[in-house]
Amino acid sequence: RRIDEMGGMVAAVERGFPQREIQESAFRFQQAVERKEKIIVGVNEYAMEEKPFPILYIDDQVAGGQVERVRTLRQRRDHARVTRALADLKAAARGTDNLMPPILEASRAYATVGEMCDALRDVFGEYQEQPIF
Repeated sequence: RRIDEMGGMVAAVERGFPQREIQESAFRFQQAVERKEKIIVGVNEYAMEEKPFPILYIDDQVAGGQVERVRTLRQRRDHARVTRALADLKAAARGTDNLMPPILEASRAYATVGEMCDALRDVFGEYQEQPIF
């Protein structure tokens, strides 16, 4: 009823109504959990004694090695094939084609995930959620 009164779902989304309702609902839920009005086993009741677990630390040398492997890959790959594959990916993204075949071809040409994501960002842009207050 409230959404209909706003002129439909598109108008409601433009006003931030669904996002605000979700945010308020999540806040009320969290308050109920913290006041133990809502019991979640293992979270706010019947929780086991915490035992420390090993934290994975990645040595800076590992990161440096990965950077070097990518640098070597970029030197050895067929640059024309990568350029073509990324252009085909962009063309498919601009239309209605299935993106999986050009993504696979870009992968086979040794385009990096970052390069493929950049190609898709060039077409689709990057979503920025608007804060709801």
